[in-house]
Amino acid sequence: MPRIAVDERRELLVEAAIRVMVRDGVAKATTRSIVAEAGMALAAFHYSFRSKQELLENVIETITAHTLDLAVEVLGGDGSAEDKVRSALDTYWHHVIANPGEHRVTYELTQYALRHPGLATIARRQYEAYIAAASTLIESLGVAWKAPTPVVARYLISVMDGMTLLWLNEGDDASCRAALDLAGDHLVSLIDAGARNGAAGAGAKEAQPEGDRTLPSTL
Repeated sequence: MPRIAVDERRELLVEAAIRVMVRDGVAKATTRSIVAEAGMALAAFHYSFRSKQELLENVIETITAHTLDLAVEVLGGDGSAEDKVRSALDTYWHHVIANPGEHRVTYELTQYALRHPGLATIARRQYEAYIAAASTLIESLGVAWKAPTPVVARYLISVMDGMTLLWLNEGDDASCRAALDLAGDHLVSLIDAGARNGAAGAGAKEAQPEGDRTLPSTL
């Protein structure tokens, strides 16, 4: 195999690890099976990663980015905050349906890490990464929420995580689609329209000429 840069080699090994995990399961994703999938020598792994734990952390980051990048693109487009929320949920869900193996791997990774001493931090960092990603997306909307961003992010991850796991086990598209729509409606209801409208009203009041203001009536 031609000599390649370290960053590119790491990326190829991570994608190879994901393919092995999707096909054979996390437990069978040994360093030898991963380098074989990538078409590299075993030494390439040790040149690229300090440990298997580091590889697994990169796998989680990469799978998260596969869905996060799509959502970022949606939220950066035109439309109201409400429309963007629903479109982002739709985008995530389309990725789940198109790539069930990747999402199944995320749950398997959690359990694998929790059952192996020394890897428990991976499970914690996995969900920390999810919450951080959700927080970034929520803040990018530029609207006020009825709860602090970390709380909304945890709510969002809890709902989507449970819904994804349910679909992976049931495969009931219609029921999950209905539940996703309900989740979208509730998430949109958490946008603090009063704060947004209040800010707009304050601006309009400041712009209003002094002489045109109507004094409140007295009782």
